[in-house]
Amino acid sequence: MKVKREVWIESPRKGVAVSGSAYYCLVDKPKMMQLYTYSSSSDRADATYRRFSDDNGRSWSKPELIHTYYKKGDYVIRHHVGPLFLDPEENRLLLLHLENPLRRDNVESGFRARRIFYQVSNDGGETFTPARPIVEKGKEFSFEHPLKGVFIGKNSASIGGMPIKTSLHEVLLPLYMFVLDDKGELYNPYRKKGAYTFTYVVFLLGKWLSDSEIEWESSQIVKIDPSTSTRGLTEPTVAELDDRRTLLCICRGSNSGAPHLPGYKWMTLSKDGGRTWSEVKPLRYSDGGELYSPSSLSRLIRHSNGRLYWIANITSHNPKGNSPRYPLVIAEIDEKEVGVKRDSVRVIDTRRRGESEFLQLSNFGVYEDRETNEIVVTLARLFPKGPKDWTAPCVKYTITLND
Repeated sequence: MKVKREVWIESPRKGVAVSGSAYYCLVDKPKMMQLYTYSSSSDRADATYRRFSDDNGRSWSKPELIHTYYKKGDYVIRHHVGPLFLDPEENRLLLLHLENPLRRDNVESGFRARRIFYQVSNDGGETFTPARPIVEKGKEFSFEHPLKGVFIGKNSASIGGMPIKTSLHEVLLPLYMFVLDDKGELYNPYRKKGAYTFTYVVFLLGKWLSDSEIEWESSQIVKIDPSTSTRGLTEPTVAELDDRRTLLCICRGSNSGAPHLPGYKWMTLSKDGGRTWSEVKPLRYSDGGELYSPSSLSRLIRHSNGRLYWIANITSHNPKGNSPRYPLVIAEIDEKEVGVKRDSVRVIDTRRRGESEFLQLSNFGVYEDRETNEIVVTLARLFPKGPKDWTAPCVKYTITLND
């Protein structure tokens, strides 16, 4: 495997991190959209820009500001834009974004107030429909109660990962939701020990009603005991296995506040298109061996060579909460044993001499280049000089696989 690393988008000034992703806009043309965000603190998007390429990402149009934060009374309203999903059957784009109202710009206040919206484009991203809130079908659901288990003002849900189109011809959108206790308050049993959140995973199954509207239905909620993962399950990534009947979901877990627990990613399977899911269990190597991973994002991607790859942070020892978020690796999934092929693990990037132990190689975008079949990973290479300096360009890794 060969990896080419280059700066993709420069930081505009000191103290600003740039995270970005690129997406194809049409099934049969090399047109792409790039979305990138400036941030200067955790979980707060300051500004999001968009630009286009008609030549497979070789050159880009002038950036267009599409969202920035604004104040409304006691609240700072921030928008997290993306992902952008190209429905391969409809040649239609689905753009998701999260509205995040933060009281006095406090991130935790948003756990009760986040709302998910979607827009549709039928012309390769040139125009989009007005934003629609995602509300599950059924008379009991509304803007304030958008899906099972979510009541805005008490809790909310967030976009968990990239949607896919299943063999049942449905859009499957991974989410995670903040959990309520029996008293209707946010549930976080390890909060006093430092656990930031507690969430479960849920999926929305979408059917196109027209060229601009989707009917949504939620799945069974995927749960885990906090004594096993102190922050629950979050940031799910999903793919259909090669039998075209089984869906694999890999979720981020955590041992934050309980470092004696093993730090795992957790997996669950569905045999009915994502409506119901098996009991979660640790993701392991396909030989049965233990696989350690910090509490961080991971992504599954089906390559044109037919193989299913997983991009994640894997550590040689038990992690502690979110750390360390390096190395960043790519590995192949064994689709029969449903595990990671140990001998396929390859390092994309890792901490280098003189860099801080707080380095983060996470929160990345990924796509397959249609012309070269290389896998492209893009991320803000955060904190190489320490956790107080948010200056970080968006780095592009071009991965040439050895087939």
